[in-house]
Amino acid sequence: MTRNSDMTAPLTVRPIEAGELLRLTALFDYNDVPAMIAENARLIQSGAFSIFLLFEGSDLIGEIHVTWRSDDPLASVAGRRAYLSAFRVREDRQGRGFGQFLLREVIRRIEENGYREITIGVEDDNLLARHLYRKFGFTEFVQRRRESYQGDSYEYDLLLRRQAE
Repeated sequence: MTRNSDMTAPLTVRPIEAGELLRLTALFDYNDVPAMIAENARLIQSGAFSIFLLFEGSDLIGEIHVTWRSDDPLASVAGRRAYLSAFRVREDRQGRGFGQFLLREVIRRIEENGYREITIGVEDDNLLARHLYRKFGFTEFVQRRRESYQGDSYEYDLLLRRQAE
């Protein structure tokens, strides 16, 4: 927890429970909410995936998804490389340090679990995110990617952060 002049209540970061996945609709406009809930519940229950939520007091203001293991070794490898996605902070809370707080806390937890590498995707037009990720050490380009989610297509760079030896 922390407080600063822009933050009025204590900040907490915790993993989401499968039963509260509907809360994510406050942060993103999903095209198919039942499909999102089913997919994320399955991944969370498998242990391959976590979603961390950021709260200011009891107010949900951010999220970030962590893939601990997948079939894509460029993105994640169990025990070595985790993949971050869906990093969001409510628009009315952006630019006040909340995203930095969430990213710092989630990186700390990933590294506490023994992971030495973290990847993250960033779209070309998201200059603020690119600046933030560079600040956090995501400087190594891995691959240009294109994917679709619920009918929307995204093209982005996959960036890598390696923990100092």
